[in-house]
Amino acid sequence: MPILPALMLAAALAQSAAPPTADAEDKAVLATAQAFFDGMEKANPDALRALVLPNAQFLSVREQADGSVKLNRVTFEDSFGKSMTPGVKEWMWSPVIIRRGALATVTAPYEVSKDGKTLHCGIDIFTLVKQTDGAKGDGAWKIASVSWTAEPGACPELRKL
Repeated sequence: MPILPALMLAAALAQSAAPPTADAEDKAVLATAQAFFDGMEKANPDALRALVLPNAQFLSVREQADGSVKLNRVTFEDSFGKSMTPGVKEWMWSPVIIRRGALATVTAPYEVSKDGKTLHCGIDIFTLVKQTDGAKGDGAWKIASVSWTAEPGACPELRKL
């Protein structure tokens, strides 16, 4: 077989190969992000507080009608630690987990709804740290930050990912 067709065949096979199976650590990282969504849906700040590091940061990015971008930075306590609205459900799909040592990220498209009505979609980026030292070093993955886009018109496009 000539070299070029063989290389093309190898490239096609590599692209169609299934992604690697998530290992136990990847599953634990993803479970932490999912537990955060579950705590939001139950409007339970204590459940969420157990998942985040002290002073965890949250950043939303929303494009405005005039094309400008509005950034909203808050701490966990400023945003989720006070009062929460029940009935808010968020879910993600096609997550990409990158993990190196005690640092991990989860990036995924998401949709958020309230009482069954879609509010918006976007991209979530969770940054997590595995706690393995000190009194709270229980080996759990904790959320250091969450950043997201809030795109009310992007749901049809993002649902295809």
